[in-house]
Amino acid sequence: MKTIRQVSLDSHKPVNELILKEGYRIVKTEFSLNHSIVAWIEEPLRADLPTEHCFLKVIENGQPVPLVYEYVSSAFSPFESKAAHVFKVPESFVREEPTRLSAVA
Repeated sequence: MKTIRQVSLDSHKPVNELILKEGYRIVKTEFSLNHSIVAWIEEPLRADLPTEHCFLKVIENGQPVPLVYEYVSSAFSPFESKAAHVFKVPESFVREEPTRLSAVA
């Protein structure tokens, strides 16, 4: 058996971290009435399946996207003629330490 979960994604976060059952699938994304991005995720209900972390990033239309991000879905707001795109971010990319400057010339 499986189910569909609805989750809200925060477009202002660096990444949205979800813990999902192995074998999940993102089936749809769209804008909600409060202008956030909503994703519907198909997820198995088997209790013996392990969970995994899923890192999703919302990027507005026309913004640069790192090559390591994997496209998932797009959402379009007909009220604002605005589009946003959801990308899956590799865990290795999320866990990297940010570059820090130790001195400025």
